[in-house]
Amino acid sequence: MIRIKPEKFFSELIIGFTFPLLIGLLSVIMWFYFDGIERRAIFYVIAGFAAGLLIDLLYLRRWIDHRLKLPVYFVAFIYIVYNILVFGFFMGFPVFNAFLGIFAGYYFGNRICHKKVPPEGQAAIINRVLMFTGLVMTFFCIASGFLAFTGEGAGVEIKGLLGLGFDITKPMVWAIVIIGGFLLILLQVLLTRITMIKTIKNNTCR
Repeated sequence: MIRIKPEKFFSELIIGFTFPLLIGLLSVIMWFYFDGIERRAIFYVIAGFAAGLLIDLLYLRRWIDHRLKLPVYFVAFIYIVYNILVFGFFMGFPVFNAFLGIFAGYYFGNRICHKKVPPEGQAAIINRVLMFTGLVMTFFCIASGFLAFTGEGAGVEIKGLLGLGFDITKPMVWAIVIIGGFLLILLQVLLTRITMIKTIKNNTCR
């Protein structure tokens, strides 16, 4: 019976979908700004997705074989791509971006195990990963706040989203953006840290 490693399966999914989704998104953006004819949109999507699959065909096996030794900048690139996709999918609400910290923590926890980093060296790596994910979350919280104050009435949108019976004033929006952003950054950092430490303790790379 063939046993599939959860970590490898997870890596294949995440890395494998990165370029098809990214290039597919870029193709849609190109269609939106340079074409705009609705009946041709599907061809842009198919072309972008196919280009991404071609990249996978050429490089995915190599990436998967060396998944826990990939350059950190490449891993950071993948993480940022998925943050962009999640941010766009949820229309600029960064709540679900916080949960991407789980994936970052799982990957880097496995990477620490794979490289057999001694306990005294693990804390520095964990802190660097937490700083990175926290900074990424901060950026998307700021972007969300910017959209809230440049859109057509963030208060109206929040009122409709939550089904509130009272109007949301601008000071209330400011409070939601600042307090909510801080809590999301904290949640992201905590999820990343907890997942990394749990992964290291479980030593899933064995």
